[in-house]
Amino acid sequence: MENGKLSNRFDKDAITWDDLPRRVNLAKTVVNNIIPHLNGNEKVLEFGCGTGLVGINIAPFVKELIGIDTSAKMVEKFNEKAKQLNLNAKAYQKDIFEINETFDTVISSMTLHHIKDLNALNDKLKSITDKVFLADLVKEDGTFHTRGNDDVEHFGFDTDELKEYFKGWNMDYKIIHTIKKHKDFPVFLIKLYK
Repeated sequence: MENGKLSNRFDKDAITWDDLPRRVNLAKTVVNNIIPHLNGNEKVLEFGCGTGLVGINIAPFVKELIGIDTSAKMVEKFNEKAKQLNLNAKAYQKDIFEINETFDTVISSMTLHHIKDLNALNDKLKSITDKVFLADLVKEDGTFHTRGNDDVEHFGFDTDELKEYFKGWNMDYKIIHTIKKHKDFPVFLIKLYK
């Protein structure tokens, strides 16, 4: 996640990011599966927030939503949308490993497969929250990213890997969506809680 190439590509993609119905539909499904677990009083962190397809739609259901992303242009888009909608949501250009404040809930969608050291991520999450929602790809064959795998650290995840990476949590796992490309790519949502 720290490499400059990744944020540069996402800077370029930010302009048209929300134009892809497949992306919007996935975000809606993620949001609809997280909202029932919220009480409305939470301070929520979304890492890898992108343009806010998930976070902007969670924000009306929580007290405050902070988004972070390594791409300056994604953060800019997120903040434009939050301002237009007058939401208590703000995004910053940061990496999850730079966060030291605590949150009631941490969420992320389609970011895990870009993070190399998931054991370090687990330690970070344990230090900043008691509840996490992570959506990402079920184990795949490396063909999901049709533009190449330069910035991809993992080709999705199976449940055994997730249990290994996220030791020390209770975990609920379910398949919530299928992304249809040249073939079907299932997406899971895990809830981690202490």
